[in-house]
Amino acid sequence: MVSADFHSHPVGFFLEALIAQLDHTRVELFAYPISTTADELTARIKPGFRSWRPLTGLSDQAAAQLIHADHLHVLIDLSGHTAHNRLPIFAWKPAPVQISWIGLPATTGMPQMDYVVGDPYAIPASDEAHFSERVWRLPDTYLCFTPPALPIDVGALPARSSGFVTFASFNNLTKMNTRTLAVWARVLKEVAGSRLHLKSKQLRSRTAFARTLASFAAAGIEGERLILEADVPLRMDHLATYRRVDIALDPFPYPGVTTSVEALWMGVPVVTLRGNRFLSRTAQSIACNVGLSDWIGVDEDDYIETAVRHAADLDTLAELRSSLREQLTQSPLIDAQRFARQLEHALWQMWARYAQGTNAA
Repeated sequence: MVSADFHSHPVGFFLEALIAQLDHTRVELFAYPISTTADELTARIKPGFRSWRPLTGLSDQAAAQLIHADHLHVLIDLSGHTAHNRLPIFAWKPAPVQISWIGLPATTGMPQMDYVVGDPYAIPASDEAHFSERVWRLPDTYLCFTPPALPIDVGALPARSSGFVTFASFNNLTKMNTRTLAVWARVLKEVAGSRLHLKSKQLRSRTAFARTLASFAAAGIEGERLILEADVPLRMDHLATYRRVDIALDPFPYPGVTTSVEALWMGVPVVTLRGNRFLSRTAQSIACNVGLSDWIGVDEDDYIETAVRHAADLDTLAELRSSLREQLTQSPLIDAQRFARQLEHALWQMWARYAQGTNAA
């Protein structure tokens, strides 16, 4: 596995439980960190790797030569086209089978990358032409989230005590484009007295803060309807903020992934928009795997209607809040043992196809 994110990062959150559940007599792991960042999560996952060989300071060619000398069967990129990626290493083809997984839900565009890992919801057959890689679908989900080992409960439905419904998005603010903002403004207008809580690192900036207020004002939403906060350093405090939220609103076309699963863990359902590509279908995969397909809008009008309909039924919303963590826990999104067996099988099948000279999904 090649990654800059073997630490408290979304990639780390989707790796930890899997690594603990893998059968290490069937799958032997090598880690190739491309960043020096390390923390408690790093310390927890590191023993699950036979080898830990940092690539920092090495050229792409030298890194590829180091990996090639380890005689791997499969090399997995966990970055895609995200910050600090080392995709050029894969262009040297240091391993016979190369895979793109979880770093970014999109094609790498590299002919040297053999497979991209998805699932039936995130990459339906109709989307295969969008990829330079062959698509390999895991049976349920291509993601497996590690539940936070933090002593925090979901709390009661905030609308019961506040007297209004609080919508929220804790996604990176750069995902909030003009279409998303317009739809969220329409939701607020339809749900009388409701608020929208935005929390993002960009809101540390006074300029971004003022621009956000001005953008919503231009859409007819005054500042008193908004709760704007910067991000908080501790994950415990970040999760605790969901105790002030009734319903989460997904941005589009780039929805939340970690933020969405964290919201569900905190008893907060997520209204999302059906996508038309891997990047935007991740939310649909999450919702379907946890049994919340009725929270997916088929278009922008339906997204609004879905948010308004659920906001009007506080009894059902409160009941869902009390049961959602257990519902998530029982889903494929959290079942690390099941996911580990599926991923092990996929890796062995990929290798078998290569060994047979077919290497086609």
